[in-house]
Amino acid sequence: MGAKKTAKRSKVKPFVKVINYNHLMPTRYTLDVESFKSAVSTEALEETESRKEAKKAVKKALEEKHQAGKNKWFFQKLRGPSNR
Repeated sequence: MGAKKTAKRSKVKPFVKVINYNHLMPTRYTLDVESFKSAVSTEALEETESRKEAKKAVKKALEEKHQAGKNKWFFQKLRGPSNR
């Protein structure tokens, strides 16, 4: 693939959401979220402008992780019935 096509496919479209940690299911995978933990908080998600800034921070951190090659499993498609 060319550089332009690789750059297009490497884009990340993040979303931010407030969740209850008691409803999370533990898995064998972990993702280091320290790089954008300070940008995403309950207070930051209440206002539209700060929510946009939080999305930008998350996007930048995830794209840097993708470029570095860390957490390769996080950037792969899920294996489902149609992908077999």
